[in-house]
Amino acid sequence: MAKAASSLVFPIIFLVMFALVEQNMGCMAVLGSCGVITDCSGTCKTKFGQDASGDCDRDGGVVTCVCGYSCPSPHKLHM
Repeated sequence: MAKAASSLVFPIIFLVMFALVEQNMGCMAVLGSCGVITDCSGTCKTKFGQDASGDCDRDGGVVTCVCGYSCPSPHKLHM
């Protein structure tokens, strides 16, 4: 019986950690080329609010503007 209970400890810890990380990750959006968007950080703040941050991502040779911002709460969304 003790062995069965201990085999459930790690999956439960993993699920709890995953749930906590998912809540704090935030959202990301790709706005377009940094050649077209001259101020990536300013554009992200305008589009997603003052808590947003933006940076030009040079991954793979293509330079794109990537924004990080707080995800809207599902309780605040109204249609």
